[in-house]
Order: sequence, then C-alpha cells, then structure tokens
Amino acid sequence: MRLIDFNLSTADLQQTLPLYWELTTNQIWPIQRVTLVDHQLVLVASKSALPLTLDQFNARTRQIDGQTQLCIQTPPRPRRLFGYRLSQQRLLFG
Repeated sequence: MRLIDFNLSTADLQQTLPLYWELTTNQIWPIQRVTLVDHQLVLVASKSALPLTLDQFNARTRQIDGQTQLCIQTPPRPRRLFGYRLSQQRLLFG
C-alpha cells in the first residue's frame, strides 16, 4: 500500500485512532514509530509501546512522497503492507 492510498482512505476517520500491527488474531502490537528506509516508510511495532495515533502518523509523514510504500519492520527485512481494518476503535495493519 502506498502512503497516498492510505492517507486518502483514512482522511475521514477519527484522527485519535491508535495504530496497531496485527500479527495474528491473538497478537496485536502498537505501532511505536515510523522511519524512512530505502524509499520505504517502515512502521515499527513494539509489544510494550504506546501506539501512535492517526494524527501523529500524519504529522510525521506529511513531507514524505505519497508514492512511498508502507512496510512493517520484520526480521530479516521490512515486509510490505497491503491493507488495514478497523476494530474496537483501533486501526489494525495486517
């Protein structure tokens, strides 16, 4: 998923929604931060972090090219993200 596609699809959502990565249905980790690596916007999740909100995400990515691909940090390298869903007042990347 490209950053521009994500931004357009979330423009009308509540900006206080927290962001999470859904590993499995029983494992949901908060997105702690975002980094730009090799023209990819990499979301970094951590078990014990406070999640970024949609508003914080937008503020941190405002100056990044919309064509940039969204990825999640996984060993050994970042993995592309293809979508998200809303569940229990959370935005879940998966």
